[in-house]
Amino acid sequence: MVMIPGGPGGGQGVTATASAQPASTQPARLAARRAARRRLYLPTFAVALFAAWLAWNGWRVLSQYGPISSIHSAQLELAGPSVVGFVLVVFIIEQIRPAERHAVLARGHVLDMTYLLAYALVVVPLIALIGSGFSAALARVAPWLVIPRIPAVPHWLFIAAAVVAIDAVDWLAHLGNHRINSLWRLHAVHHSQEELSILTTFRAHPLVHVSFLLSALPVLALSANNATPAVVLTVYACLGALPHANVRWNYGKAGSLLISPAYHRIHHSATGRLDINLGTVLTIWDRMSRRAVFPAPGMAAGKTGLAGRPVPVEQSAARPRLGRIFLTQWAEPFTTSEVSDQ
Repeated sequence: MVMIPGGPGGGQGVTATASAQPASTQPARLAARRAARRRLYLPTFAVALFAAWLAWNGWRVLSQYGPISSIHSAQLELAGPSVVGFVLVVFIIEQIRPAERHAVLARGHVLDMTYLLAYALVVVPLIALIGSGFSAALARVAPWLVIPRIPAVPHWLFIAAAVVAIDAVDWLAHLGNHRINSLWRLHAVHHSQEELSILTTFRAHPLVHVSFLLSALPVLALSANNATPAVVLTVYACLGALPHANVRWNYGKAGSLLISPAYHRIHHSATGRLDINLGTVLTIWDRMSRRAVFPAPGMAAGKTGLAGRPVPVEQSAARPRLGRIFLTQWAEPFTTSEVSDQ
């Protein structure tokens, strides 16, 4: 597991020296030494530069159709009234029959509401821009990816193929987020939530969406056949959010095919950097790769989060300081330290 600054083991190598100091000065000296060792983490900056280039390219592409209207359309699809209304209904259900009881205004919920606001206002426009930039670059270098229009094939079949293909590449991107350190540092923010709920869907570092650009491949390939209308993307967004719900649902027999909240909660288990139960909507990719762990009947809801709290979390301090935690979580992947990289 990647050791992010402030994580467990951060004091290794200084214990002997610190023990000679008065107890009252040890925490301050230890913090100073950690800060002195902090360095910029260049892979994250590389991802940020790549995202900036894609966004600039995407703006140029969308300028032909009106970039503002295109971004607004993306906001309606991914964070519009349908998605927000769905999330609100599920959040209310969570308060009635939760898997794990939390206050309505628990710190985790409030911070995730902040993430939801940032998602709608900042992240979705970024997704629209980098997605357009990436698709345009693909179309230039690999125009053969686009499947010509085939009128003889029913439209619903293309839609089904698009959803399955998007789910497959999302699974592959998610696996990469857990196996590649530079991507995990961005994805770890999502796993830091210790009060899991439907709102946790939106707790994600903006740059993590660069790794999920793979989903542009099936969208581009089937674009000539109109396989991904807005309503399909909206429904898929809702289905992808539901597994984060703080409920005990396992979907019965349907749970062997569809990702349920009970199934996905295992993925968020507070035992470390788990690369199991990675699916977004379908379990087939986990099953084929032998990464599927299904919940046992009557299984108790386990704790969620990251063991040792390697990412700063809102539950760790006496005072909430939610604004500071929010900014720290976004800034954290850009820095590292000698201790954390050993």
